Amino acid sequence: MGDAYMTQPAFDMEDCYADSQSGTPLFFVLFPGVDPGLDIEKLGKKLDFTEESGRYVPISMGQGQEKNAENVLDRFTKTGGWAFLQNVHLMQSWLPILERKLEIAAEIGHPEFRCFVTAEPPPLPDMQTVPEGIMQSSIKVANEPPTDIKSNLRASLALFSQETFDASTKPAFHRPMLFALCFFHALCLGRRKFGFMGFSRPYPYNNGDLTVCAQVLQNYLEDNIHTPWQDVRYIAGEIMYGGHITDSWDRRVTNTYLEVLQRPDLADEKATDFFLAPGFRPLLEGEFKDYQAYVEDCSPPESPVLFGMHPNAEISLLISQCENLFFTILTVSGGGGGSGGAGKEEKVGEVLTSILEILREEFNMIEIRLRVKEKGSPYVVFVLQELERMNNILNSIRSQLAELELGLSGALNISDSMDALIGALFLNQVPPGWLKTCGQIGPTGSYNRKNLTSWWSDLQLRWKQLEEWSAPTKPVEELPPSVWLPGTFNPMGYVTATMQVTARKNGYSLDSMRVQMDVTQIIEPSTVECQPDSGTYVHGFFMEGARWDVEENCLTESKPKELYPTMPVIQIIAVTVDKIVTEGFYACPIFGTTIHGPTFVFDGPLRTKEPPHKWILAGVALVLQPD
Repeated sequence: MGDAYMTQPAFDMEDCYADSQSGTPLFFVLFPGVDPGLDIEKLGKKLDFTEESGRYVPISMGQGQEKNAENVLDRFTKTGGWAFLQNVHLMQSWLPILERKLEIAAEIGHPEFRCFVTAEPPPLPDMQTVPEGIMQSSIKVANEPPTDIKSNLRASLALFSQETFDASTKPAFHRPMLFALCFFHALCLGRRKFGFMGFSRPYPYNNGDLTVCAQVLQNYLEDNIHTPWQDVRYIAGEIMYGGHITDSWDRRVTNTYLEVLQRPDLADEKATDFFLAPGFRPLLEGEFKDYQAYVEDCSPPESPVLFGMHPNAEISLLISQCENLFFTILTVSGGGGGSGGAGKEEKVGEVLTSILEILREEFNMIEIRLRVKEKGSPYVVFVLQELERMNNILNSIRSQLAELELGLSGALNISDSMDALIGALFLNQVPPGWLKTCGQIGPTGSYNRKNLTSWWSDLQLRWKQLEEWSAPTKPVEELPPSVWLPGTFNPMGYVTATMQVTARKNGYSLDSMRVQMDVTQIIEPSTVECQPDSGTYVHGFFMEGARWDVEENCLTESKPKELYPTMPVIQIIAVTVDKIVTEGFYACPIFGTTIHGPTFVFDGPLRTKEPPHKWILAGVALVLQPD
């Protein structure tokens, strides 16, 4: 049907404005990294609607701004002017007044009156934050940033012009460096679609970050005899884009992109092996229109490889989108079925019974503590804390299910908490109360990505490990031959205990200790007979973004469709800072689940024959619990 249906042109405020009238406000839906304010101001200067002339007033809506907004709307309705009301979703009680003001403007408004409105979409589809009257009368603009490299690169380049190119006296460096900056911006925007493998959260990178970096680039090139590569990288990576970033591992990714893209080989014609991405060389010379044509004609096909990631990342992305879609359908439909509430309660009753049949009794902490001989041992302190946490979760599950059993039988009224528990059990979700007791809920939400069936199987394996660890047939101080680290509630507590034991043994300060990881040749943990003389054996790790080659004893590319390959048994060794080896190693972060960021446990070096930046851009990490 033609390229017009496939290619989305860059957003043009002037075209959008041409469709509007005094009675039709322009309603902008806000997305991360998109702010129409700069485009509105730019168009206003062109048409003589500026703050200096008094014909343009931007108002950031919040408490106390209602009267100010009403006065501006009343004045401009009579005299003509632009009112820009930002974040109106924060003023739900005032929005009916805005609706009436816009109705009056539609009837008697000055021909040059315009009202620009911005609001974030509501968090849930069934929520309504803006009155229907405003939505129906306005032109809705959803300028959602695209997720593919080519569209983002096209939009990034559209922020500049031939005048930008002509302003520099060093075109041999300025043009390829500016083009590489645009490509970097496109990578940062597009990488967000890969979820936690891309960034731990969707940072609001915006056009202003790129335009300011471009201005800094031009100024630094003009003011310095030698090309200031390091300065450009630092300002972009640590200040402009880094200012949005709250996670150090995410900052490492953006800084690595800049180190790979903004280096002397970029502007060197002889550097024939330099690529912005596989199959995509930088354009070293030409006018602005040549660069635009180069993007259209020479951009490689969209693939995770362009981001430095393995093709498997696309499989993870599609699985995640599919799961979210079906879970939304299931949640909105309420489970469906023609049997009504009785069938739902019957199913929940079956789940409840099956859990209570298997649920073990709480550990006898008094008896276990009496058997402890080395009460100050870090490992003993750790296992006692794990046992207490397990008792808490066992007690919480038993009491809540017993109460729900009485409610389903009619002996108790169904409370709100019982109703929430019924909903979770019916949808095969882990009840939030259970997650909270396990420490799997934080300020930003749940860290668990398993359904109830998987989570329940995992909990059973956890208490079995604790049963073996605290069995009366052996001392509590004696560690299992290899500890299943994902089966602990506080994995960092065990790693810290290892560092404490080594520090006490050698008389080191705990502050000076760091973690060194030695991946063994042992594939099956059950074949391990005892703990090593130094450090400790742990197992249960999964790798994300790459795999471990046992024969070569180093990181290597993932196999197709193998998303979370298992790791061999790992020996964790505590060493002092001065003995940490970085050459030939990749500093690998370890996360509790595939939700990166809040679940970070610790990091350790893994041997690699490839440059570390390859694994940084691929988002390689170790995960204790896959989905």
